[in-house]
Amino acid sequence: MSEINKVRMKVIAVLAVWFSIVMFTLNASVAGIPPVYYQIELNESSNYYVIEAEGSHYAVGYEHGKKFKKEIRYMLNRFKYELVEPMMMSVELAPNYENYKSFCLHKTGMLEAIQKYTPQLHDELKGIAEGSDLSLDDLLCFNISFDELFAVMEEMSGKNPAFVEGNNLSGHCSAGAIWNEKSASVCYSLDWAKMFEGAQCLMKYNVDGDVLLLTGYVGTVGIQGVHLENGFSLNAHSKFDLKANIDGGLPSVFFAREVLESKSKAEACAKLEKLPIAVGIGYVITDKEGVTAYELSGEKKVKIQNKEHYFAIANDIRANDDLKESVKAHYNIKKVDVEHLPKEYWRNNEDSNARYTMISNYLKGKTVDGIDWGGVFNKYPVCKAVSKEVPVTNLWIIVTFDNEFINIKTAPSHPGGLPLEEYNVKYSSIN
Repeated sequence: MSEINKVRMKVIAVLAVWFSIVMFTLNASVAGIPPVYYQIELNESSNYYVIEAEGSHYAVGYEHGKKFKKEIRYMLNRFKYELVEPMMMSVELAPNYENYKSFCLHKTGMLEAIQKYTPQLHDELKGIAEGSDLSLDDLLCFNISFDELFAVMEEMSGKNPAFVEGNNLSGHCSAGAIWNEKSASVCYSLDWAKMFEGAQCLMKYNVDGDVLLLTGYVGTVGIQGVHLENGFSLNAHSKFDLKANIDGGLPSVFFAREVLESKSKAEACAKLEKLPIAVGIGYVITDKEGVTAYELSGEKKVKIQNKEHYFAIANDIRANDDLKESVKAHYNIKKVDVEHLPKEYWRNNEDSNARYTMISNYLKGKTVDGIDWGGVFNKYPVCKAVSKEVPVTNLWIIVTFDNEFINIKTAPSHPGGLPLEEYNVKYSSIN
């Protein structure tokens, strides 16, 4: 074959590839289904702070920090002086945030765990710090100090904050889920301290190929969320009475985000079972098939066995017997039996038990099509409106899956406090 013919054949091959790409793009356009990231647009008039960003972890972090520079500064000040220092005083420590930060970053192994297991999220926080022109150490301390706050306080003081009179630690997240054949619906609420109200953030990221819708607060890498392309959600529940491992475990928001950046629910579960965690947490992972749930402590991971088509979770212990030594001493427990915990344990966990019971009882006999999540999530104590009390429901979210679609309804307030904002994603073809 002559050189001219060889060149001609190469040109024809290139044109054929180009034509195929054009036809594929046109067909996709005719079908009217853009890539998942572009199927929904967050509304700037939302009651959340909202951000959409694409790129590397550092890049989305930088955009987050740049957009919320003012809001993050306000949030960090509330965190330092309305949460950390009063909590230090409650366990008889001098109210000095800088001492707490130094302990978190330099006298535990949590920063090293972040750098080892989730370096990409360390980069994301660098981006937030540089975008907002705020301290990376402050942002690290903030992101480390959700469930870990109480474990660090106990390590610093020798006192378990849960047993200090006047510390109201009731609250923290509730969830329920129900599923049928190839469809599931999960509802969860995030309870945290009153000073976090007004900082709730909804984040839509395409970060290194993972398309995520995250709920959390400004200045965080997210706390809970939905993988919009791979079709599963993850939410977390504090288990304060379980053993911590702040010397080598990964802090909870980093742990959750790493699990969420998985290719499937199966991979998320495998990752969850492998990663070390710093504190006691219950995790619920949901896709169209239903729920897989765990209770994790610093030393033990227990998959929760469930033969029903529904599931409820709050913050009491149901499966993992790896209790803190301070908890066993407080209740005079010699051998832990999660089926027969002392009455005093349930008195101290009355709020959690009430939420678990309300959600579980509501779900009996229900189907995905017949569920009305507001029927239980807008009732106290599942729902905690802003009041003089410390715990408040900062947000709630309903996620429904079938073979093709994810429907998300969410609001940054206690159920009923603000209208739900709705998003629909076609994440998959029927299979």
